[in-house]
Amino acid sequence: MKHLFLFDVDSVLVDALGYLRALQDTVAHFSRRMGVGEHPPTETEVRAGEAHGLTSEWDSAPTYIATLLIERLRCEPALRLPSRWGDAMNVLAAHPTSLPHPDYGTVAACIGERLRQNGGATAPAARAVLDEIAQTLPPSQYDAVRALLDTLLAHTHDFTRAFITQYFQHLVIGSEGIEQTYGVAPLFTSSPYLRDYDVPLLKAQSREQLLQLAAAQKVGGVLYTARPSHPPTDSGASSHGYSPEAELARTLVGLDTWPLIGFGHVIWLGQQVGADAATLVKPSPVQALAAIGTAWSGQETASLEAAWALHTEQRLIPPLSTMKGVTVHVFEDSSSGLRAVRNAITALNKAGISTKYRPYGITPINGAKAEAMARDGITTYRSINEALNKALGHLR
Repeated sequence: MKHLFLFDVDSVLVDALGYLRALQDTVAHFSRRMGVGEHPPTETEVRAGEAHGLTSEWDSAPTYIATLLIERLRCEPALRLPSRWGDAMNVLAAHPTSLPHPDYGTVAACIGERLRQNGGATAPAARAVLDEIAQTLPPSQYDAVRALLDTLLAHTHDFTRAFITQYFQHLVIGSEGIEQTYGVAPLFTSSPYLRDYDVPLLKAQSREQLLQLAAAQKVGGVLYTARPSHPPTDSGASSHGYSPEAELARTLVGLDTWPLIGFGHVIWLGQQVGADAATLVKPSPVQALAAIGTAWSGQETASLEAAWALHTEQRLIPPLSTMKGVTVHVFEDSSSGLRAVRNAITALNKAGISTKYRPYGITPINGAKAEAMARDGITTYRSINEALNKALGHLR
């Protein structure tokens, strides 16, 4: 039996303080533009949002900003707002006011419930929940807010169209990274938060054990993350426009030789099959299937194609079709990511590929993430090193 190890990155292999700070600073920037001071989400609120499915800051940043916008308008029902974002910000800046800290947690919980019930991508779920909340505003405000919600949440994963994502990316990869990755002049100067603030969580001893087991072909490993990344290394595709954030994390923890299935890989697949990449990234089983195939074979492109074939046509092709008697160990900090792998394994077993599932929840003992995992019956561990020690016990 071969054991496949799927590692999420943020809060598992890496303490993603760069993302956290960039998210908070992005929300604070736009809250200042609204004339209400700084109202970034706290770390506790961010982690709770991740537990409810807001695992990508490209989705969570506009969600928190839209929440703030609605609460700002609720304080002044007579204020009329234009439907264009820049004009709306100018109106709000001309009417500064104080505002209580928004209830980000309740909004995130509603989004999480919608995702659990209906599935789908995170941004559309957030858009639907926020639209329902906005309907409590006066009609004169609601019409403008509905258009603004489209502006904020319709294209969160398209750097060229999502201005909040653009601002966030300036902080995450720095102004030089913006020019190198996207080929555009930066809007402002910033050093890369991922370089300045991220901290590795995988201990050297754990890393060496993994590398030795992989070299002995007892373990197949892959980084399985919603972080932006380059396209598949074996696809021959240009990396222009693909931000190498997953690769930065891989280097930070010393697993440069391991393959990965990041958001850039999913974007590449979406372009090949004519699908929206946001619907293929976890919690979709497509990314999970691709990660499993890659951990088994080391082939990123073929695994992505096989994942699509199984998900859309129930058709098994290599490398998924060549798998035999594998156990998939997945290390995740969010229930949605674990559910994606569970659903992928269900699809494999249904197709006749015998596959076992061993989930490891990486989370503090208390909090929304631990509660969500407890509801799903997931055993949790305080660190990746503790979880790995348990997983490696199954190989001895």
